[in-house]
Amino acid sequence: MVVIETTLALLLALCVEPMPVEFLQSINLQQQTALRRVGCPQKCQPELCPPAHLLQRCPAGRARDACGCCWECGNAEGQFCDAELSDGLYGRCAEGLKCRVPPRQRAHFLSGAKREEEETPKAICVCARQDVLCATDGKTYENKCQLRNAQHSLAQGQEKPTLAHYGPCRSRPVITMGPQNNHVLEGSDAVFVCEVSSFPLATVHWTKDGENIFLPVNDPNIAAQARRGPQRFELSGWLQIQAARPADEGVYTCSARNAFGATSASARLQVLGKGMTAFSPGSKEPYSMMDDEEGGDDEDYEGHSSGHMYV
Repeated sequence: MVVIETTLALLLALCVEPMPVEFLQSINLQQQTALRRVGCPQKCQPELCPPAHLLQRCPAGRARDACGCCWECGNAEGQFCDAELSDGLYGRCAEGLKCRVPPRQRAHFLSGAKREEEETPKAICVCARQDVLCATDGKTYENKCQLRNAQHSLAQGQEKPTLAHYGPCRSRPVITMGPQNNHVLEGSDAVFVCEVSSFPLATVHWTKDGENIFLPVNDPNIAAQARRGPQRFELSGWLQIQAARPADEGVYTCSARNAFGATSASARLQVLGKGMTAFSPGSKEPYSMMDDEEGGDDEDYEGHSSGHMYV
């Protein structure tokens, strides 16, 4: 009886005076849990539901309550959710999302390798449609749910991005992680890493000291390679210098290019003589970065080579 009175008091309070969305979200869990405990009414009472104008401010969108009578703020992508209607711990996913157990976690659970304190795997909200799209802000989003989150994160009055077209945005390369200055002892290996994001995917090349010659230049101690990842529409490149010598010192540049432009980032390698134990002060920041925009037709280059490998 106490639970029923508490629930009705919360619902009536919402109808009498509009409450901020933060408060609305904070009572969603209490309201859902209470309703599940006492059972749903035989007939819905819309007048007891939260005001519609408050639901417009829900960050992830709205969801039906446990009884299917009222709308409330739903859980966002990546948040825990109740996979079964009988649960009342985390809440339900917003419209456009589904409550699912991640494949790896499901396999881990079914194999019997579960912790004692966790009897069932936890489900999370995932976007129902996984269609990559390009928005009017020039950014590529993995799905509509991420675009909706970006829209709600902006302050009132700011221009909200909308769908421009399905598929990734076509743009010149952007180096998301450039090579870092490196100090190694003579005879040790040195590795430079360069991660590039673009569509169409860029090609990545390495040069030294501004020379217009792509490494490794038949040097058996130098290897360069590239592959897709770690993110979608990203390319990762590596330059490895084995058994570094004083002659290997210099500035190494990672250059990325596609049909829409080019960019580059550089870092310095310092080879310390044998017997030296102290590294000279040096920054781990990229040595320099340059962009070179180029024009290009808006063509679909998907399927073209994503990089080169040198051994």
